[in-house]
Amino acid sequence: MLPLLRLLLLALGLHLTRTLNSNDPNVCTFWESFTTTTKESHLRPFSLLPAESCDRPWEDPHTCSQPTVVYRTVYRQVVKVDSRPRLQCCGGYYESGGACVPLCAQECVHGRCVAPNQCQCAPGWRGDDCSSECAPGMWGPRCDKLCHCGNSSSCDPKSGACFCPSGLEPPNCLQPCPPGHYGPACQFGCHCHGASCDPKNGACFCPPGRTGPRCVMRP
Repeated sequence: MLPLLRLLLLALGLHLTRTLNSNDPNVCTFWESFTTTTKESHLRPFSLLPAESCDRPWEDPHTCSQPTVVYRTVYRQVVKVDSRPRLQCCGGYYESGGACVPLCAQECVHGRCVAPNQCQCAPGWRGDDCSSECAPGMWGPRCDKLCHCGNSSSCDPKSGACFCPSGLEPPNCLQPCPPGHYGPACQFGCHCHGASCDPKNGACFCPPGRTGPRCVMRP
């Protein structure tokens, strides 16, 4: 009865265990070491002494029976160290139901975790953990402070910091990027030869007589 119970528990465990999919982009492979014990056989020589030995010195040693050497198979245990690939969730993800799901250090109160430490808030909720229900343009613990962000830019409901769209200069999003810069927070430099660029996407505004992506070609 006991062996049958063990088999049932083993089958149940195998049924509940799910293998990670190696094609999942959030699954990583690492190599782990393991040991195995095997039996190896080899031949060992043994000497078989004759029933009558030459223990009488006056006898001719050539007429005495000589020991016989035989080989017998013996076994020994050998421990070997090997390695094998193993799947596990990449950093920032954990295993759940046979899949790797993102992990957020703080709970997404009114939303769900869509990437490591990144919440997707439900409609009407904002903030890093989706715990603020401030209306657009307002911030603070009581949502009674007005965002001072230009060009209809939004602000963080906790700190009031402006989220400037690409092409507008922090901290208040009131001015476009200064000449020679573009992109989010104006962090990228233009690559235009003697010309300015679009503050949003960096596209060059070529002067007359110049053409090409960087205004280095003549028509």
